[in-house]
Amino acid sequence: MEGELERDRRYLRAALTNQYNLILVFGAVAFAVALATWLPVLVALVGEAVWLFIGPRLDTFRQRADAIEARADTSKALEALGHEYAPRVAGLEADAREIETLCNGRHDLGADQKQEVARRLRPAVQAFLAVCATQQRLRSVAARAPIHEITAEIASLHQSLSTETDLGVRASLRRALNVAERRIKQFEGNDAAVRSLELALQTLQKSFAMLKEGAAGLSSGPEICAELDAATTQLSRAAAVEAEREMEFGARMSALPPALN
Repeated sequence: MEGELERDRRYLRAALTNQYNLILVFGAVAFAVALATWLPVLVALVGEAVWLFIGPRLDTFRQRADAIEARADTSKALEALGHEYAPRVAGLEADAREIETLCNGRHDLGADQKQEVARRLRPAVQAFLAVCATQQRLRSVAARAPIHEITAEIASLHQSLSTETDLGVRASLRRALNVAERRIKQFEGNDAAVRSLELALQTLQKSFAMLKEGAAGLSSGPEICAELDAATTQLSRAAAVEAEREMEFGARMSALPPALN
């Protein structure tokens, strides 16, 4: 219930701030000032009330409002991503628009089925953006990883361990060596995560290419929706796994003593 109320409020705000609505309202005010009469304002208020009652309930208006909001969200997300992701996101959005256009042009699909396909395309693009952001963070961590320093430290610890005779010092050296080796494995895990996410991104892009063929007439509405759900779920699951691994990595690193971290 709360979700439906919030959605209705969102469409009401979109109708209120619609550029054509604002132009007509301010035009009526200017017209009233020019003629020195309140009649244009009264007519505008009545028209505004009718528009705010009918407009947010129209499916065409809701689809337009969703599209505008989606473009704004995508632009905001792209600002935080590197330039190498922009062509991939643009290509995926173009595929999404083509899938929607192809479905809308089919006479064998009902209006509800077409809306269901359109409703599922946006979460897929948003999941793609989220995975791009996760991959970018992991790449940034991998780029800053002092692999060579840790490798040199491990070699030095091995050398010291081979010549040290004091048992207490040898125990300390083994602990330091264990920590350094764990750090190496964790940084190597980051590289594996980057490759895993890259595979997930490529899989979604290939899925959209296949969905274009299905939208052209090879698949029914429920089949297209099912394929979209499966592709989005797979990508979101990959992002969730890597995000959880990233959090665990950060927690482990922050738990190490400053001298070993």
